[in-house]
Amino acid sequence: MLVATLSGCAVQREAEVVMPAARVAEPERTVSVPDPKLVEQVSRIANELSELQNAVARLIAASRDQEGQLQALHRRVSELAAQSRDGVGSIPRGFAPSPRTQPPQPDASAPAGPVPGTTAEDLYRSGLAKLRAGEPDGAVLILYELVANHPTHPLRESAQFVVADIFYSQRDLRGALAEFEGLLAAVPRGQKTADTLLKIGLCQRGLGDEAGAQSTWGRLVKEHPNTTAARQARVLLRGRGSG
Repeated sequence: MLVATLSGCAVQREAEVVMPAARVAEPERTVSVPDPKLVEQVSRIANELSELQNAVARLIAASRDQEGQLQALHRRVSELAAQSRDGVGSIPRGFAPSPRTQPPQPDASAPAGPVPGTTAEDLYRSGLAKLRAGEPDGAVLILYELVANHPTHPLRESAQFVVADIFYSQRDLRGALAEFEGLLAAVPRGQKTADTLLKIGLCQRGLGDEAGAQSTWGRLVKEHPNTTAARQARVLLRGRGSG
């Protein structure tokens, strides 16, 4: 009887020890579910940031290319000017004036007047004549003179477009791209804007920037939908153009 009583007390004490432990409830764990709208917004911002970084990289590369082209052109002009002053050296094809186009020597007794060939119209005609004669380098020099000396003249747009197109025909895609982009920046709403955008896209595609070409042609179709250039851009966007 005494043993049973002691056993009962032991069981009761063990239960008293166990029960409080069982009554201690574990804290509830809350799992936070991200807001789908917030996730979508963060993803969109990340994509936009990536696109901006790519655009900045392309602008930096284009700026460097343009700077290199300008430096090379300045060197070529300086060399030609030095050769012209010295009267020696081998003048590259396209820069030597044709005897048939040499202006007559002015008469010292005649009244002073404007120097022939300095107007924008004269420079444009002379540049195109050089190009038709198979002298693209000479045409570039003359047309550059028009762009530099008559930056607001209506012929400036056509002159710079011809220069860029000469570079493009010579497969100097970086030089052509720099000229076309410079023209677009200087004359954003000109008569040749649509053609300029088309050529910019062709240069970008030739340089391996397919995304840039698609974006440029898309802009062309949107801003100048009824032009011949836009029709060509639509063909290129559908993948049927070779560039």
